[in-house]
Amino acid sequence: MESSEELMSLLNDKVNFGENLVIKLEPLVEIDGVMKLQRKIKQEIEFLRKLQRSKKVKIEQLSCSNLRHLGAMVESALRPGVIAVCKIFHTNDNTKLVIDIISDEGRVWTKVIARNPKSLSALSAGKASYGARSILDQAEDYLECAKLYPCMYQPPKVIFEFMSGIEENLANKLKAVGVIVKGEILPNSNPCDDSNDSWSEESDDEECLQDSQEMPQCMDEHPEIKTLNLDVTAMMAYVSNMTNGHCNYVFKQEVLTQQSAWEAERPVKPILERLFKDKTLVCCRTAWDDFEKIISNLGGPMEIKRTEELKNMIRVFPDDYGGEDDFPRKNLKVRGHVRLRSKIIFNFGHRIKALTVSANEGFIRAAMQQGITYASFVHESRALTEGKEPTATKISL
Repeated sequence: MESSEELMSLLNDKVNFGENLVIKLEPLVEIDGVMKLQRKIKQEIEFLRKLQRSKKVKIEQLSCSNLRHLGAMVESALRPGVIAVCKIFHTNDNTKLVIDIISDEGRVWTKVIARNPKSLSALSAGKASYGARSILDQAEDYLECAKLYPCMYQPPKVIFEFMSGIEENLANKLKAVGVIVKGEILPNSNPCDDSNDSWSEESDDEECLQDSQEMPQCMDEHPEIKTLNLDVTAMMAYVSNMTNGHCNYVFKQEVLTQQSAWEAERPVKPILERLFKDKTLVCCRTAWDDFEKIISNLGGPMEIKRTEELKNMIRVFPDDYGGEDDFPRKNLKVRGHVRLRSKIIFNFGHRIKALTVSANEGFIRAAMQQGITYASFVHESRALTEGKEPTATKISL
């Protein structure tokens, strides 16, 4: 049994370990969920500091600290390609799942498990508290949730990473249900016992079910998507005078002058034309009607003519074409950058498995904050400018 001095030394080491974890995360605070992870670590540190002040420490109190699991989370979060940690996804109105690590632009979900592999094997023999969810139950949760939140119309890959290793029997069962297993594969501690499916974890993996970046832009990576859903912003950029050879103006409106400068450096129309080549162009009724209203109010003669040409290139569908929205997108909350029009347009694109072409990066990021991703191609914003040219100053390029 450890002496009081040894326990205090272990306690001090844990506090220092936790403080170092917070520091390691500082460069990553812009990543979604990192500040939440920091708060969890600080809560553990505060609990340990209370023990320091009391000077009454029991080995059980040190053993129940969650810092080991949080440390494994930090190690994973520090890897390249991570876009979110501790991300909540709702599977229905009353149930949510917290995904430990999301990476590869949303294509990979990782659950981090820091438990001792022998402890996991002991729990597999049924030595778990009533109601504890097994690892296989958690695997099913992850896989079912991944189907609800596809990335580029494919469910994210689900990885269970065992930081201390995993015994072979359990690894094989996880692989059989579709989970990718990472971590050292260890010999079974009880090779004769392969009959019990009830592998469980205790509370250090709190990301079980509870009751209640850059977005992919390169079409070359997704040649299987042949249908493009045009947002109002994409149609405006396509027909604008600015993108059709008339960006050499200083406008009275500063935002238009800024966009003209960007257009001179990074023309948008050639990008859209390459994107549109050999693709089927579609939009929903809301998008087309709102676009036509904007053209009617603000468009110049050439912009109106290009709109007629675009009308011959694009097929307009009813807003509800493709059936009902899936659960997550139906429940996307309209607030802030999530406007109703954008929700209608992007949900339409999702239902028909199209790539939505848009300059509305604010909506895409706001939707991601609610745990929802859309297959999208983001281009720079360009406004209609032909009607503003008479009051602008023409410059030589």
